[in-house]
Amino acid sequence: MHSLHLTRTGTAPHALARSWRQYTSAASADQTTAGFKATVGLELHVQLLAAQKLFSAASAKWNEPPNTNVNVADAGFPGALPQLNPECVQLAARAILALNGQIQQRSAFDRKHYFYADQPLGYQITQQHHPIGRGGYVDLGSLDGLEYVKRIGIHQLQLEQDTAKSIHGVYPGHVLVDLNRAGVALIEIVSKPDVDTADEAVMYVRKMQNLLRHIGVSNCNMEEGSLRCDVNVSVYRDGEDRLSGTRCELKNLNSLKVIRGAVNAEISRQIAVVQRGDNVEQETRGYDAQSDTTFVTRTKEAAPDYRYMPEPDVPEIHINESWITRLRKTLPETPEAVMSRMMPQYGLVQEDVETMLGEPGCTAFFEQAVVGRDPKRVLSWITSEVFGQLAYRSQRLIGSSLTVPQFTQIIDALSSDAITSGQAKQLLIEFMDGEQRTIDELIAAHGWEVISDDGKLRVISKQLLDTHPKEVARYLKGQTRRLNFFVGKLMQATNGQAKPQNASEIMKELLEARR
Repeated sequence: MHSLHLTRTGTAPHALARSWRQYTSAASADQTTAGFKATVGLELHVQLLAAQKLFSAASAKWNEPPNTNVNVADAGFPGALPQLNPECVQLAARAILALNGQIQQRSAFDRKHYFYADQPLGYQITQQHHPIGRGGYVDLGSLDGLEYVKRIGIHQLQLEQDTAKSIHGVYPGHVLVDLNRAGVALIEIVSKPDVDTADEAVMYVRKMQNLLRHIGVSNCNMEEGSLRCDVNVSVYRDGEDRLSGTRCELKNLNSLKVIRGAVNAEISRQIAVVQRGDNVEQETRGYDAQSDTTFVTRTKEAAPDYRYMPEPDVPEIHINESWITRLRKTLPETPEAVMSRMMPQYGLVQEDVETMLGEPGCTAFFEQAVVGRDPKRVLSWITSEVFGQLAYRSQRLIGSSLTVPQFTQIIDALSSDAITSGQAKQLLIEFMDGEQRTIDELIAAHGWEVISDDGKLRVISKQLLDTHPKEVARYLKGQTRRLNFFVGKLMQATNGQAKPQNASEIMKELLEARR
């Protein structure tokens, strides 16, 4: 990372596969009451796709055996000093640029003090006062399912370390702690309070998911915890300042459905509080999806409660303009630009492109593979067979063994009837296992050469009809589905080397000849 410098200073710094439309609804469904409006701000905690943790060389890989990816710095051993991972800085900077924000040429870290079992240091290293990124925005519009254009501003984007994971319920009366996640790199993206409804909140999060996946910053899988959402909600009466209400924070919302339900439930609760003449208390709340209600977890801490102080063991980050310029040139097209271009170019619908955008590198893979081929067939194979293998192996397309030439060999062989669908799936598995031989070599090794000699197929077919007279009789009596029985037998007898369509035509011809 040239031109990115870490310097120590004596001056302390002072003073965050499928269409998402299923999660949205008509504006009338949002829980608002006449005379009231809501103000919503979101904090997204995004785990970066860095190989190592933010301040140590320990692996950041997900779902490893408990307490196996731990460094002395992550565990808070006395005397262990943090060392900043430059890859995390670069990923955070990519996110800032993609969000139309400004990378700060000087940023610094702070200690945020609080004591809990999942925080081995007794504090979190974050960037409260001098974050790496400020400003930026996300625009919502027709491609997002919104009938109007809405700009959601970004307040700041900061680097910080994740906590360990507390595990409850294994041993009654005890809490287990897994330190694998402790110190994993996060970016916290803090929006401005520009969101008005639960639908807008869901659209914003979904758009963030697509964008951050597309640029390779995070996989943003909420089920894995690599994207976690906190939402601040307040209500105000028509005519009042939109920031006049008392905000409550909804913590750890872990799905788009939960975000929508929690925001609507909290808006409804606060309106009811104000209507009966009470004051909304500033507090942190959780959400119970079964009862569709929010509940208090603790009173909301103010900034002084965390006793922020400059982090003395981590240097400031200094970034120059030439480094930013080079990084900007590496960013791909925005998801909106990709959708607007690919839908008419390849005859795809929006959901097709959105599905590919959810897998980093997939649109580029598709556009290389589709040259001279049927876009629908290429898309179908990528989103069903390739994605299925990736899910089974817990892999990403980028970094998998499958290459575009290997994939196109399969598509071409399938299109020319050189192999059957089942054989094509087997070849895909072998390529993703690391097979390096060509498809012709593999077909020969498996004995899958297609039998193109109709005379040979007729001989085998006649033998099968003679062997199964009862099935022939059933066919001739009108049970025409028995044709599939004979086609299957023919494919079995030829070890799958007959073309299915050719086998069906020959078998039907011979059956009809026996009438």
